[in-house]
Amino acid sequence: MTSYTMGYTNVRGKERRKDRRLPLPIFTVRLDGQTYHTINWSLGGLLVEGYAGERQDGEAVEIDIKAKDAAADFRMHIGAKVVRVIPNESLSLQFEAMSPALYEFFERCFAARFKR
Repeated sequence: MTSYTMGYTNVRGKERRKDRRLPLPIFTVRLDGQTYHTINWSLGGLLVEGYAGERQDGEAVEIDIKAKDAAADFRMHIGAKVVRVIPNESLSLQFEAMSPALYEFFERCFAARFKR
């Protein structure tokens, strides 16, 4: 098996994702009163680690996403859909829509990261 950021081409066949997964920057995701960190993310969604909640595949959720950055405070409240839950391990979320505001959020996070 390859790493999370390289996909699962060796295990599950051809990669079907249309958006490339990135490990950095790391984001914190607040869901149901708990805070999690991303393993990786893309313009289509994200994968968080250590999820121990009760959400089910296909559920619509509202999350707060924040760049894990000491110098800047980039955060956003967005809707997402639960794609896959691996209990006590990870949660895959797909963004409801790639809005201009969400795209700008990621762009600002990248710009701040590479400015230093």
